Amino acid sequence: MKKIWLISIILSCAIIFSSCGSGESPNQTPSDTNSGEREEIGIALPFSSTDSLNPYIAVTKVNQELSMLLYDPLVKLDDAFSPVYFLADEISIDKQRVTVTLKDVRFTDSTLLTADDVKYSFNQAKKTDNKYKSQFDNIKACSIFDQKTIIFDLYKHDPYFVNLLDFPIFKNGTAETKDSNDRTIPPIGCGRYVIDSENSFRLIPNKSYYNGKAKFDYISLIDTPDNESLSHMVEVNAVDMIYSEFSDNTIPKMNGTQKSIPLTNIVYLGMNKNNHLLSKTEMRVAISAALSRAEIVKSAYFSFATAATGIFPANWKEANELQHISSEQNIKQVVAYLEQLGYNSKDTDGYYVAQTGERITFTLLYNKENISRKLAAELIAQQLKQVGIEIIITEAESFKDYSQMIQNNDYDIYIGEIKLNKNMDLRDVFLKNVIPGVSETYTSEMISAFYENNADISTVISACVSEMPIIPLCNRKGVFVYSNAVEDIKISISDIYTDL
Repeated sequence: MKKIWLISIILSCAIIFSSCGSGESPNQTPSDTNSGEREEIGIALPFSSTDSLNPYIAVTKVNQELSMLLYDPLVKLDDAFSPVYFLADEISIDKQRVTVTLKDVRFTDSTLLTADDVKYSFNQAKKTDNKYKSQFDNIKACSIFDQKTIIFDLYKHDPYFVNLLDFPIFKNGTAETKDSNDRTIPPIGCGRYVIDSENSFRLIPNKSYYNGKAKFDYISLIDTPDNESLSHMVEVNAVDMIYSEFSDNTIPKMNGTQKSIPLTNIVYLGMNKNNHLLSKTEMRVAISAALSRAEIVKSAYFSFATAATGIFPANWKEANELQHISSEQNIKQVVAYLEQLGYNSKDTDGYYVAQTGERITFTLLYNKENISRKLAAELIAQQLKQVGIEIIITEAESFKDYSQMIQNNDYDIYIGEIKLNKNMDLRDVFLKNVIPGVSETYTSEMISAFYENNADISTVISACVSEMPIIPLCNRKGVFVYSNAVEDIKISISDIYTDL
């Protein structure tokens, strides 16, 4: 049955491709036909026909990604998490007020983009459970100053709030537009592409696009209603691009070029401060110095991560020159910190022992469902053994069991992961006790001071390194694969198709 089903998929792809204008493969290179006209150049992308292309309603990952071809945001982030202005012309921050001035841009129906459209899109995003909703927790009000200026008033000062303005913008009042058959149609946008009026499974360039020319003459949309069909389409090369956040540790099975996309995900070691040794700063810093983060990245995350250099993602432009945690093991530092704690001798197995003969021993918890954490746990145990610290690995059968064990303090150390918002705000993580035991630390005090304009970012970074309330291991990356027929492209955390 699977073979028959797969053959039918391939045949359906051929039918879709043949309806895309040129009669050639969508991956063809430019050439002159006998008539002297340039042949169309196109690609094929995954799409769910049962889901919406409205970015605030879409539930499938493929449609959320595609929607960014139809709708531009105020800004997009580059690979250093720095904002690049798109619909925004100027943005200024004065304490808790952010003022955005718009460019002169027209929607695909030729109407001019206004502040009403931005406010409308903001309200659409805020009322949904989509991924954009969490970006707006700090927004007290969104108001219109004039038709080219919109104002965001914040509850609390946020120097990097601009990074959160990458939400898609569409025309006021078009979110619930329906066709003659009473089916909801995508809102009107001002992005690089529009849906072909003659073929709903095809995108064509927006001829009035304000920011340059689209890369392709058309994009064929290949229907992938579920993960199984998507996997098959990828394996048979029916689509030209696929993206994965690598959260399930699987790389898409597609021939082509692989690129990694920096994420704001931080993998770390959490400490149970109820353990008398782990409550001591010297022990936490010693454990950090004992780790080879480079080896963890290579062997546990298959290089789809970057060794952590501090509390913030290593490639974030605002912090990358201020963070200096080593990616390699430093045994001399480990010995020095353990000596400060009174550990000067080892037992016959090479583990440090107290005067009572008791070893330095900790349990290390991870959830079994995540293969990278399993591999990381094994590596960490080996690396700490090399410096004389014993680790007993505890494997939770499920993420639910793992979470419950952390809640019950049934661990010494655990491997965890947090995903920061794009403004790198640490307040939710450190001040709301998302990570157990860190809300009353010196680091959390410095984080509060930073957002109250009483400390700079270097103070936050230094506090984390000197106190080590958590031990950063690495920053995860997503993986983007595109076919060999596609030229080298740029990618963005805000929009994986940003260069199309």
